[in-house]
Amino acid sequence: MHKAVIASLVVGAAALGSFESAHAETALGLRAGTLGVGAELAIGMTEKLNLRLGYSFFDYSTTLEDTDVTYDAELQLRNPSAVLAWHPFSGGFHFSLGAVGASTKVVGTGVPNGTQYVINGNSYNASQIGKVDATIEASNSVAPYVGFGWGNPVGAQGRWTVLLDVGAVYYGSKPDVVAVATCGATLPSQLCTRLQTDIAAERQQLIDEVDTLTWYPVLNLGLAFKF
Repeated sequence: MHKAVIASLVVGAAALGSFESAHAETALGLRAGTLGVGAELAIGMTEKLNLRLGYSFFDYSTTLEDTDVTYDAELQLRNPSAVLAWHPFSGGFHFSLGAVGASTKVVGTGVPNGTQYVINGNSYNASQIGKVDATIEASNSVAPYVGFGWGNPVGAQGRWTVLLDVGAVYYGSKPDVVAVATCGATLPSQLCTRLQTDIAAERQQLIDEVDTLTWYPVLNLGLAFKF
């Protein structure tokens, strides 16, 4: 799905550009920010419009302690993007509109407190549970992006351009949350049944914690070279 949206942006921008420019300027940039680190290709479509195709990634390890269960977690950013940048004054200032492939997720592995897991207020012997895992990811496979910034890598200035972008990605009304606990062979069946009820409650707690994370802030710095 996200490939189709990004392809549509590319085709639309190309159609606009064909009216004014037969020989588009291009630039290659490096980016770093809240979407990760990566590269970007900028294609000048008109004097005031350019298309930016990029990909950024980053992994960050952390600990989540927002519920009864403590997780060793990793934030995984994988974000292809297609953005149209409009420079209304033919200078560096621009407004941006586009799409980001929302392959961002948090993967967590539950860590027992000593020899015990506490899930939904109930204690379980860690040796009797196979694993406790949780995954949180955006509900939209393609997320719209809006923003503004400074810098036109295919503008009339020199070959090198410093880039700044500020905006937000809309990841969807509710993130997708999965929480799983497996019963070990020595866990009694009645406790296994209760464990599944408790892990469902744990999932709801995680949903409540991340329910407001529908907009993801974007701050991006970069440096581009025009060919």
